[in-house]
Amino acid sequence: MEVTPVTYNTVVKNSNQKVVSKDDFLKILVTQLKYQNPLDPQKPEEFLTQLSQMTQVEQLQNITNSLENMKKSMEQTNISQWISAIGKKMHVEDTVMSKGDEVYLKPNGDFDEIILTKTNVNTGAIETVKFKKGEPLVYTHDSEENIKISVSAKKGNETVACKLVLYRVIAGVNIEQEKPVLIAVNGDLYNLEKIKEIK
Repeated sequence: MEVTPVTYNTVVKNSNQKVVSKDDFLKILVTQLKYQNPLDPQKPEEFLTQLSQMTQVEQLQNITNSLENMKKSMEQTNISQWISAIGKKMHVEDTVMSKGDEVYLKPNGDFDEIILTKTNVNTGAIETVKFKKGEPLVYTHDSEENIKISVSAKKGNETVACKLVLYRVIAGVNIEQEKPVLIAVNGDLYNLEKIKEIK
């Protein structure tokens, strides 16, 4: 009876990966010894090769277990970090504001007046807020109504370019996907790529 050496293989069934363990490997080796041909025993070199393979299997399993533990630990850390972001504010490029959001006005040069125009998302009603030179150039939205904002600035009769820097309140975090998605107070979703800063 001819006996062939045992080699390590990974068996894949459906989507579940099943790896031969070191205990399985030892059982196969013992069975092979038990049933080998006494007139033509296996050469010692072949046993050494198989023992070497068994050691490699064990090392690979240890490495796999370590990597899995590291992955779980990192996932838990990431989840807690994102949950701790709730209540903070995220800098996003947008023109919609909900309760608690704040916008900083950044004129590109000298100005006499900045006009922030607020349009109610539901009713279309328009209001303006004026900022004079020397006043704090920040507006915090304290109404329950969502608004769309735009800005203009003037120096005399000349128009001055003005930028909006919007920070929205983080009301929730969706961590069901590979990357977290942050949720604003009004339910708007922001992927991490859209967020420039969290404060």
